[in-house]
Amino acid sequence: MDSVSYQRFPRIKIHEANPDFMKFELRDTDSSIANALRHIMIVEVPTIAVDLVEIKVNSSVLNDEFISHRLGLIPLTSERAMSMRFSRDGDACDGDGQCEYCSVEFHLSV
Repeated sequence: MDSVSYQRFPRIKIHEANPDFMKFELRDTDSSIANALRHIMIVEVPTIAVDLVEIKVNSSVLNDEFISHRLGLIPLTSERAMSMRFSRDGDACDGDGQCEYCSVEFHLSV
C-alpha cells in the first residue's frame, strides 16, 4: 500500500520587513496554522494593561466599574514593557504595584 502524505507545507513570501513591521503572504496552509502564527505574533508584542483605576468624578451614564473594565481591555505598547517586573514578584518593591519597576502611572483629564 502506498503511503499518501496529507501534510501541506506552508509557503511564506515576505514583501517588506524591518525591525518593527513585516508584510508577508502565507499560502498553502490550513487556517489553524495561520491562526497559531497570528497568536504567536500577538503574544510577542510587549504590552502593559490598566489594572488599577481611580475615578474622582464620573458624570457619564456609564458606571465606574464599566469604565475601568473597558480601560483594562486596551493593550498599551511601551518601550519599558520588557524591562518591567510583575508586582507579585516583590523583589524590588513591597508588592503593592506602586513602584517604578512594576507600574506606570497615567493621568486622564477630560
